[in-house]
Amino acid sequence: MSELSENDTKKVKSELFHIWKKARIMYESLKEKPSLDDWVKKNITQAYELIDEAMRFIEYEEIFPNKKEETPENEKNNFLSNQDKRFPVPVAQEGGDQFVTRCILDANMKKRYPVQADRFGACMSIYNDNQKDSANQQNPGEKFEDPMEVKEPELPDPVKPILP
Repeated sequence: MSELSENDTKKVKSELFHIWKKARIMYESLKEKPSLDDWVKKNITQAYELIDEAMRFIEYEEIFPNKKEETPENEKNNFLSNQDKRFPVPVAQEGGDQFVTRCILDANMKKRYPVQADRFGACMSIYNDNQKDSANQQNPGEKFEDPMEVKEPELPDPVKPILP
């Protein structure tokens, strides 16, 4: 929460005082005239909701004060650094398909990458970076020959006929 200067604090207190004063006058006038126009009801309801929202924020800030996060200027907060354990990492004996499926379904990854294609790319990047560290496992992105793929027969090059 930002600190207010002394002038700002006085202004806010003055505005709150005048809101309270006018609300009290309106409250007293409703005893005499209980019916209100629809636009007046709407504005009173909207003012209540706005003040209630501001009060809830102030109450929350008092209960849970904002801790300032200090990050060194030279170190950028890279999401893929995983210093704060925001995304999954491959575990031993987990294949690429298993990890990518688990990673795509991870709640934190869904928040960070709402589009599934972006999430897939990030998961593959995480998996590939982890595989570079452990070179004994195969890269799931390597090309392989599909045994079920239909192959076209190789045709010999046509021979030109010899003309007399």
